[in-house]
Amino acid sequence: MTSTPSAGSDVPDGASEAYPTPDPGLQLIAEGVTELVGFGAAVINIRRGDEFEIVAAYGNETGHTVDGEMTVAEMLGTRFPVSVVTDLLDMSVDWGDIKFVPHEKNTIGQAEGYWVPDTDEDILKDPQDWHRLDELLAPFYDENGELVGVLSIDRPTNGRRPGRRQQRILNRFARQARRAVLLTLQREYLEERANNLIEAQSFLREANSQLGLTGVLEATQEAMSRGLDADGLYVQAQDGEGGSVAYVSPGLGWKVTESNIAIGQAYQSSRRWNEGQHAIVNRDQLHQMLQHGETGLRKKLAKIGIEFLDAVDADSLLVVPIGVETTALGHLVLVRGVGRPRWTDTEGRLAMEFGRDFGRIVLTSNAYTQERDLAQRLATADRVHSRLIESVAQELHNPLIALTTGIDALRHDDRGSSTWFQQVGNLISRSDQLVAMVDDLLLFSRFSDPASRPNVAYVDLVPLLREIFEQRTYESEKRGIEVSIDVPAHSIQVLGDRSEIKAAVLRLVDNALVYTHRGGHVRLYIVESASEAAISVTDNGVGIPAAEQLQVFTEFYRGTSQAIGGRKGVGLGLSIVERVARRHDGRVTLRSEPGTGTRVSLVLPLANDGASID
Repeated sequence: MTSTPSAGSDVPDGASEAYPTPDPGLQLIAEGVTELVGFGAAVINIRRGDEFEIVAAYGNETGHTVDGEMTVAEMLGTRFPVSVVTDLLDMSVDWGDIKFVPHEKNTIGQAEGYWVPDTDEDILKDPQDWHRLDELLAPFYDENGELVGVLSIDRPTNGRRPGRRQQRILNRFARQARRAVLLTLQREYLEERANNLIEAQSFLREANSQLGLTGVLEATQEAMSRGLDADGLYVQAQDGEGGSVAYVSPGLGWKVTESNIAIGQAYQSSRRWNEGQHAIVNRDQLHQMLQHGETGLRKKLAKIGIEFLDAVDADSLLVVPIGVETTALGHLVLVRGVGRPRWTDTEGRLAMEFGRDFGRIVLTSNAYTQERDLAQRLATADRVHSRLIESVAQELHNPLIALTTGIDALRHDDRGSSTWFQQVGNLISRSDQLVAMVDDLLLFSRFSDPASRPNVAYVDLVPLLREIFEQRTYESEKRGIEVSIDVPAHSIQVLGDRSEIKAAVLRLVDNALVYTHRGGHVRLYIVESASEAAISVTDNGVGIPAAEQLQVFTEFYRGTSQAIGGRKGVGLGLSIVERVARRHDGRVTLRSEPGTGTRVSLVLPLANDGASID
């Protein structure tokens, strides 16, 4: 188990810049691994650049590193290189989400800063005995496949390597820990975005950007032209609302048209633009491009360039990208008339600094013009945030109390007794309930992010629905509800994200099971038309009052209907379904009658022969 702080780290022993105390949610999981599964030490690490930081640690063990003695609690806040974990994973045996590193393969050892428990477990009486250099790891990867965290487990209380049953329980904890780590990272990301927004608002108030981009250009164009020895300038930049702002300095005689702006936008996607380089354009070069039969974008750029030179009576242009870091925001065109020296690379490199300065001005000006909309969005987000806190607090309270009570009861029950196993089952059920809530919150967060896009591919709905039917058969039988499926023998294909469509349909089926009495019936089926496919879930459950049917797709809305087959969620199920429909150019329809039942349909456009995947 790794624990030694990195050389040169300014993080004090036993403390953390990001976590002065253990993360409560992750600490609960570490406690669960040790107390419920039977281990002496468990720590959870989150990646910080090229290092891992221990953010949760639980156990009563004492061990040592090359730097001396250290308890499990003292590991909190320490850091170690990511390479240590990747090397261990290369040595590990795959147990599913859990990876086992046997001491026979462990070539890193204490020399790399391992925490090793103070035991004599290197003297083995049986091959299944636990060695002090044995280790269990659960690596956590994000949706891009990047290693972002790891759960480390050591010292089984029975002194033996985990058997099949313990491995299954450890894998459940590993999956819960992964979700919790990803949620923690998402929370940090949102907090960082909020802090950046506050800093940006403060900067805007001090930067006098009320002039707007055009006003700034009008105030500075003369000084810029004089400083760069240009006869005039033309600027095209993003306006922050998906369009462009174009400015021509007085006296150039250039009339900006929509066609000109479109060509400029096309230029911004060109290879030279993406490389962030300046370009020197002379009249003779443009004529040569046309004479050599250039086609497509290059031909359009050549024609617009000659048209521009003719209009402003110029011979040479210097085109400079406007942007901030890797973000392209527009371009600046500096003009020199006929008979004037042509632009040089040295002047181009100097003008690049102006492009970067303008990038900051563009961002500031756009942020100022969007402030009204931002205030409205923040007000809406604040209302959603309040509903979120209220819903999550209400839903998490009872399961957490039950978990606490169950853990306390386990301390007094004999390990392995029927009561003990019953308590473990209750705890797993409660933890599954919490996981379902967290899954809904993560999906809602992802689907609410404008930057998040579905991973579009061809999706055959027929095997997808059969898969969902199989997954919910056990749950329906346990609840005493008959579930049937009706799908055609032929393929029905749509363009979309399979995981998102599956998540939406699962929530429709789960809703039907929750609101249907024992002995009731739930039906899953597809209706196909010439251009659409409707995935429908019907039940003969309690139904939805007419007054509530327009509200059930609102996030965090929880209706008055009684949940027959389980507890209500946080009010995001149908909201997630509606967002999936919108992300796939589809829609959701609902028909319900109290006391009779409900039908909800996810309607998606069919993939036609000419459909393409971007």
